Amino acid sequence: MVLRLLVAAALGGIVGFERQLADEPAGFRTHLLVGIGAALFALVSISVPNDTSRIAAQIVTGVGFLGAAAIIRSGPVVRGIATAASLWVVAAVGVATAYGHWTTALVTTAVSVVVLRRVKRLEGHLRRWRTKRATLVLGLAAGQDVDTVVRRISAAGMLVGLIEASEDATGRSVTINLEVPAHLSPDAAADAARAVAEVRTLTWSV
Repeated sequence: MVLRLLVAAALGGIVGFERQLADEPAGFRTHLLVGIGAALFALVSISVPNDTSRIAAQIVTGVGFLGAAAIIRSGPVVRGIATAASLWVVAAVGVATAYGHWTTALVTTAVSVVVLRRVKRLEGHLRRWRTKRATLVLGLAAGQDVDTVVRRISAAGMLVGLIEASEDATGRSVTINLEVPAHLSPDAAADAARAVAEVRTLTWSV
């Protein structure tokens, strides 16, 4: 039982180390603890007759709440969804290890690291094939809320990414990074913003 707990902790730590390298809020320690915690619950369930499936289901529910805490929303930008999924997978690896499914746990860990580390690049290539990346620089009046501009751009069909704001001699400057669907022109974003803000520059690439 102790060996299974240690293996579950190690496998969870491997996935967590990858998340640590990606600078995610839930990193090495969190994943290690989720792995060993799920394994312990599973080991306890083995000693409780007819209660194994119920405890396993409760592990899934509990980790779901923990994963929700890893998802961060900053305005229109959402981060941490992949990390929340990795916590869920690590819990499953911990349960598999506790039940003695060594090969399944090892393969799942390896595949998870590959997906988190490599598939993100493929995802980026697919996104670039379907969209254009655009950078829109706007001038806003002092105290003007950028949310109004973001809503107008989103309503035009653009996906709003990172937003950066700075103050200069001419007022407030806001840089908005966009992903524009292939069937739309980036000029539509500038047109949507122009009604409430000064459009300074618009650049894009396929």
